[in-house]
Amino acid sequence: MVRTLHVHDLILLRTESAVISTPEDPACSYHNPNQRPWVVVRRGRISDELIPVGVRGSQRHERCAAFTRLSEVLESRRPDQLRLLLAEDSRRELQAFRTLSYLESHLAGLDMSWGPGGSVGYELASGIPAVRDGSDLDFILFASKKLEMTEAHDLWRMISSAPGKVDALVEIPFCGFSLEEFVTTTPRKILLRTSDGRLLGSNPWNPSYGEES
Repeated sequence: MVRTLHVHDLILLRTESAVISTPEDPACSYHNPNQRPWVVVRRGRISDELIPVGVRGSQRHERCAAFTRLSEVLESRRPDQLRLLLAEDSRRELQAFRTLSYLESHLAGLDMSWGPGGSVGYELASGIPAVRDGSDLDFILFASKKLEMTEAHDLWRMISSAPGKVDALVEIPFCGFSLEEFVTTTPRKILLRTSDGRLLGSNPWNPSYGEES
């Protein structure tokens, strides 16, 4: 039985036809017909067992937003289940994978869950090559408690010292936000990514998005 799904999870569908197009992108379909149909859960609300998903193909321009049904999900992988050991040996010298190796070593004692998203997470979950020479590493941090500013600064200082570029996103129950923006912009408002869209707020941990508690 498939567990509860969350944004950034990679999911394997029963068939390519399980991808349901949206009115905004009616031509969306699975772009790798000869490979197992893996998609990523995108931000949004799950209703009537419809899951918002992102579909990617072999080319950068082959990206689209779609839906699938919960009953079509065979397997799922959380970002914190994805590590370098899942990568093919021949792929590990790519910059994004070397960056992941660096973070695995330097974050060994971190008391929060984290994992790769984007092309790195997709390749580790699916086995389908997606990382390119110039790919960044999307880093997803799941903060179960409020991230204090000193802790956030220390974490970003370490992450930004990695050998490759890292886009670090903090995920909390209410929203997601850039770690770099949080440490360089606060106390001014930052961009918060919510299930209802993007907005500006000064306190991500407040459900009202913006008023200091």
